[in-house]
Amino acid sequence: MGQKLSNTESFMWSLGDNPNLASTMGLVIILGDTPDRERMRNTIGGLLSTVDRLRLRVTETGNPMAPSQSFEWTPDDQFDLDYHLRFSKLDAPRPVGPSHPQLLDVATRFINDPFDRTRPLWQFHLVSGLSGGRSALLAKLHHSISDGMGMVRLGLNLLDFEADAEPKPVPDLEAAFNQADAVNESAQQESDDNEQQQDGADDERNLNPLSGFQRLWDTGENIVTSVRAAGVSISGGPKPSELWGKRSRNRSYEVVIESLEAMKAQAKARHVTINDLFVTACAQAALNYHAEQGVELEHVLATVVINLSPPDIGGDGPSPEEDNAFLPVALEIPGAGAGMDERLATVRALIQEKREMLTGKSSALDALATLGNIVPPSVAAKMMVEQAGRVDFATSNVPGLPLPAWCSGSEAQAMYPVGPVTGTAFNATLLSYANQSYVGLHIDPAAVDDTVLLAKSLGRGFRQLGVARR
Repeated sequence: MGQKLSNTESFMWSLGDNPNLASTMGLVIILGDTPDRERMRNTIGGLLSTVDRLRLRVTETGNPMAPSQSFEWTPDDQFDLDYHLRFSKLDAPRPVGPSHPQLLDVATRFINDPFDRTRPLWQFHLVSGLSGGRSALLAKLHHSISDGMGMVRLGLNLLDFEADAEPKPVPDLEAAFNQADAVNESAQQESDDNEQQQDGADDERNLNPLSGFQRLWDTGENIVTSVRAAGVSISGGPKPSELWGKRSRNRSYEVVIESLEAMKAQAKARHVTINDLFVTACAQAALNYHAEQGVELEHVLATVVINLSPPDIGGDGPSPEEDNAFLPVALEIPGAGAGMDERLATVRALIQEKREMLTGKSSALDALATLGNIVPPSVAAKMMVEQAGRVDFATSNVPGLPLPAWCSGSEAQAMYPVGPVTGTAFNATLLSYANQSYVGLHIDPAAVDDTVLLAKSLGRGFRQLGVARR
C-alpha cells in the first residue's frame, strides 16, 4: 500500500487529464560544456536516494462508486532510469541564449509533452550540440509532486557548488526502491492508525450524493477565504483582453534576462519588493504589447502566487505536501489611465491585501482543493478553464541560487524557468541565479501571436520602471 495524496495533490493530478490545464514546471540549465553521459546518469540516479517522490507513481484507489476517486503514491516497480533521463544533439549549433530558437523549441516540446501517468512524474533531457561545446539540461516536474520551491530544493541535490566536486557514486537503485517501500509502509501505517475509525463513515459519505456539500460545510471559513483571495467567480467582473481571447494547447517560449542587482536597486529605491516590480513590469508588458497593436487596455488581469508556508531551502525543508502550500490570487491592475507609480503602488497594495487575507490560513488551499475534489474531474476542469479564460496572464517568482553551481562537472551558465500556462495567455516566471534574473515567458501562441514582441515589451516594461539594462 502507498501514501495517500493530499487534497491539493489529488486536485492537480485529476486536472492533468485536461491538456489545457497541464501543471508541469520546467527548467532549462545552460551548461558550459557537455557532461559525460555516465556521470550524468549517476547524478540523476543519485537523486532517487534523496528525493522520495521521484521513485513514486500515482495509483487510483478507493470505491469506484464514489463521486470522486482517491489516489496513492506507490513505488514504481518497473522503474526505468533511461526513460526519465534522455540525450539528444542539436543539428546546427548556434549562439547560446534567448535567441537560440532551436534549443527553445526543443525545450518547449519536451516540457509540454504529456507525462506517462503510469510512471513517476518527472524527466530530464540533456541536449548537446550547442556552440562552443556547450549543452543544456532540460528538467520537468509535475506540480502534484511539489511547487517551484520544491524544484529549487531538488536543484540543491542535483547541483554542486564547487568546480572540482567529486563525481556522484554509482547509485544503488534497488536499495533506493527498498527504502521507498519502507517509507511508504511506515507512512501508510500511521495514516491507517489515524483514520481507521473514520473509514466506515467515509465509505458511507462517498456513496451519499450530498456528502460533498457536507465536506464544503466542514471547511467553513477557509473555503470562503481561499475563494475570495483567488478571485474565483462564476460570472461578471472585469473582462480580460479581447486581443488575447483565444486559447489553445500549443505553446511557445521566450526568455528575458535582467540584472539582479539592478532590480534590487530599483526595488529598494521605490520601497517595494522585487516581486512587486516584476508583476508591474509584466502588466506594463501587456500594455506595451497592446499599444503596439493599437489597443488601449483599461486594466490588466493577472494572477500572483502567494506562498502560504515559505520553506527554508537551506535545511532539510518541509514535506512535498508543505511545498505545495501555495495559492494563485487574482489582481486587477490599472491600465492606460494610470501612471507607472500608481500601477506599482496598486500591485503592492493588492498583493499585501491578499497575503493578509491568507495569514494564518495555511489550510486555505486545501479547502479550495476540496472544492475541486468533490465534483467530477470533467466539471472541475471546465470550471478551471473558464476561470483561466478570465485572466490575461499568470506570474510566479521563484528564489534561485545566489552562487555559481556545477552539474556533473559542467558549470551552469544560466537557468531559464518554465511555469505552467494553465489556460491563461502566458505564464511569466522569474528565477534568479548568481547575478542575473531570468524571466521565462511560456506562451499560448493562439492568444499572443507575436511572442518576440511580448518579450521586447517586457524588457521595455523593466526600463520604464527604471531597471537598468544588464
